[in-house]
Amino acid sequence: MHNLVSGMLAALIPNAGGTPSNELRDYTERVIVRLRDPYFRVMLTQLASKDWSEVLEEELLPLRARLAIIFQFLEDKALSSYLRRTTDRACVRGDIEGLIIAGLTPTGVVILPDCVDRTGDVQSAAILGAYASPAKFADACAERWLETYRDLLDGFKLFHYRVAFDIGRGQTLHYAVQNGNLAPFEWAPRQILIRYNH
Repeated sequence: MHNLVSGMLAALIPNAGGTPSNELRDYTERVIVRLRDPYFRVMLTQLASKDWSEVLEEELLPLRARLAIIFQFLEDKALSSYLRRTTDRACVRGDIEGLIIAGLTPTGVVILPDCVDRTGDVQSAAILGAYASPAKFADACAERWLETYRDLLDGFKLFHYRVAFDIGRGQTLHYAVQNGNLAPFEWAPRQILIRYNH
């Protein structure tokens, strides 16, 4: 297959300044359909069509690679439109790669429940919820993920990891209170009352 691709590249690259003939373009499209490697597909698609929109619709190409392409080659208006469409698609699908664009904003938080429902990956959601600003994750899902993850670590007898997780979460909450991002509160309710009567 690599020999076929190298031949196609040799035919398409001299035409990089202009448009390839219809026959060459048709043949390239037939070859692209047979290719499994998304990078070869993208390379041939762009050389044959001279259109980045077709390249950006290649779902097998990782999002980070598509982002590198759009930041390099698209105008600002097309860039904003593509980022918005990709984020909306990630929200609908629960695709965790959408967090690359959305971050831990309210839009990014929308992605996590669908991702957990689809993959069962409560660990990633719990860790993101634990180390992000608690004000962004002030919903029942985030608390449920945290408790489920803590119970999972306890169930596997990974107590040291659970304690490290709790300490890190406590530090995050402490910093949030110090910076004014979160109102002061008691981390754990008081459980023991000692009274001395003489």
